[in-house]
Formats: sequence, C-alpha cells, structure tokens
Amino acid sequence: MRSMLALLGITLALALPAAPVLASDLSVSDPWARPTPPGSRVGAGYVQILNGGDSARRLLSAESPLAGSMEIHTMIEEDGMMRMRKLAEGLEIPAGGRVELKPGAEHLMFFSPTQAFVEGETIPVTLIFDGEERLEVPFIVSDRSGRMHGGHGAHAH
Repeated sequence: MRSMLALLGITLALALPAAPVLASDLSVSDPWARPTPPGSRVGAGYVQILNGGDSARRLLSAESPLAGSMEIHTMIEEDGMMRMRKLAEGLEIPAGGRVELKPGAEHLMFFSPTQAFVEGETIPVTLIFDGEERLEVPFIVSDRSGRMHGGHGAHAH
C-alpha cells in the first residue's frame, strides 16, 4: 500500500505544473508615448520602472509590433547642445529603486513606426530585462507637452 501511495504521489508531482522559481520584483507605472504625425520616422516613449528587489536589474531593450525597432536613449550635453545617445548596455534599475524614463532624460525611441501614434490610442510594448524577463506594457499615446505632437523630432542625434 505504501509503495502504491508513493507511486501515486510521484505521478501527481510530475503531472502538476512546477511553481515559478523567481517572482518578478519589477513593476511599471505611467507608460506613455508622444503622438506622432503620419509618416514620422521616430517616436518617443516614457515609463517609470520600480525594482522592489534586493539586487539591481537592467532594462536591456524594448520591442513593439508598431515599430521597426526600439532603443533606450539618454540625453547628453555635447558642444553646448543636447543630443540623444543610445544606451548600448541598457539602463540599470537599482535595488529597491526607481528609474523614470522622461522627456529630456532617458527614454525609449520607436524607429520606423508602422503607423502614426494617435492621442488616446495604445501601443503594445515589451520591455526586456536581464534574466530574460519580459514585461508586456501598454503605452497610452498622450500629448503632455502642451504643444501639438510634442516636438520630439527637434532633438539632435
């Protein structure tokens, strides 16, 4: 009888799905993107990322079905002008900390959008972190600049 119960226990253990080993300590808030005019070659997205864990994490990249590619950028002053630069190594989110991707600082770039980003619409974005973690995040298109279309294209690369 014991061997039959042991066999039943092993069979049930193998049949049940394994519980996740690592639960994510990452969360996001306020994801948004600027509206773009039809035919625009670029767009910009912003989001706050919170790391509730005990170790630093890294945002490595992002992707969207509505963009040919995406990159993580920062703004630097060079020869008296603000210029965008790709963060090739991604962006660190400190342990227990928060990083805000915002206009004039770190942000996401959408290259070759497949359509105009229209106020009120949602853009599906996947944020890709170290440890092969992926977060699906809907970015809301919103003009928060007080101007038409936000003017992101005025920055130099």
